[in-house]
Amino acid sequence: MSSFTHAFPRLRAWQVLPAIAGIYISQTIITALTTQALPSLLRDAGASLQVAGLTALLWIPWGIRFMWAPTVERWRLPAGQLQRRSRTLIIAGQVLIAAILLGLGLIALSGHLSLAGHAGWILAGLLVAAMVAATTDVASDAFTVEQLASQQRGWGNVAQVGGSYVGAMLGAGGVLLVAGTVGWPQALMAAALAIVLLSLPMLLLREPPRSEALAISHRPSLMHALRRPEIRNGLLLLLLSSVGIRLTLGMFGPFMLDRGMTLEQLGWMFGSLHIGAGLSGAVLGGLLVRFAPSWRAVWIGVALKGCVLAALTLAAPVASLPVLIVLVGSMFAVVGLLWVALYSALMGLTSPLQAGVDFTLFQSADALLAMAGGVSGGWLAQHLGYEVCFGLAAASTVIAVWVIRRKAPGLEDLEPGQAQYA
Repeated sequence: MSSFTHAFPRLRAWQVLPAIAGIYISQTIITALTTQALPSLLRDAGASLQVAGLTALLWIPWGIRFMWAPTVERWRLPAGQLQRRSRTLIIAGQVLIAAILLGLGLIALSGHLSLAGHAGWILAGLLVAAMVAATTDVASDAFTVEQLASQQRGWGNVAQVGGSYVGAMLGAGGVLLVAGTVGWPQALMAAALAIVLLSLPMLLLREPPRSEALAISHRPSLMHALRRPEIRNGLLLLLLSSVGIRLTLGMFGPFMLDRGMTLEQLGWMFGSLHIGAGLSGAVLGGLLVRFAPSWRAVWIGVALKGCVLAALTLAAPVASLPVLIVLVGSMFAVVGLLWVALYSALMGLTSPLQAGVDFTLFQSADALLAMAGGVSGGWLAQHLGYEVCFGLAAASTVIAVWVIRRKAPGLEDLEPGQAQYA
């Protein structure tokens, strides 16, 4: 065991926050474009529902990127050297993603690519873009962990979570709007331009070197992460905190449709209420982390989530549509708040020797839970009813709050380099 008590070199927060916000917005543009806008574009062009459904495969890189995260981290933090290569990797990834989108758009404009006739090629191109984005995110998360002190992580996670909401708005609604107005090739090219512009704050930075105490011959690996009790406990608390969200998030749309909302109304709800409530919740989450640091903010967020889920359980069979809209909007806000609190706490558990691997492990676990939870939530709602689905999700929060409050005292909100690492 070794202890690091050195000063950790960092950029200033006013430099870091715009840079990471731009990167997280652009990364979510890709995920929203591929998993939300693309199915609609394919269907509108006459593709089958089966082909449109294949876009769900574009989530796979985000769930399995932990497998190549150690390789990325070894290149990002060369053993025995002071340099970091986070910025280089991030910018290279952004340029490659923009080039893929621009290339697809230009080929389509030339008449050699169509949505209905060449869906496989388009999916393949966007799968490569998704893999690049997932890989780049390893370096982005590590950069955020390393460059923000513990008291600044709340606002860093506001930029991260808030950026994801803005990116979802641009990548889904924005792309569909441009596609409907001037065409889908132009929409891809506009997304490429947006990604380039959003990368400028990161491009203008100069990443500081590592401390000499950390420039050791460490080989980042999954085993190093899993040997640490902080990571194992963090994975447990992450899964407990997220399971209620993952069981229900995919069911809100079908639930509101079954209760009488039209498809157009649902579109407005997800396009405005979802984004507005999520962004508001993220900002509130940043404030909460300031006044209730670390895991205290997490269990408060999980408790709020449980209250909303319990209210939805009771209201599902009898409440009017306006009441249900308020409850679903409240859930969107609580989700934004909880992600900020949870990511801030999890960042405190990462090792300064391999922050990218450790945080990627957390996010990959959540992505896999999202896939499993979405399937399970659909089965529960179909066979047992929405109220049972919401009720089980609410019950899971009771367990989560109890476990978090019991285990949290042993999980310090660590300043990178101030604790012991295996």
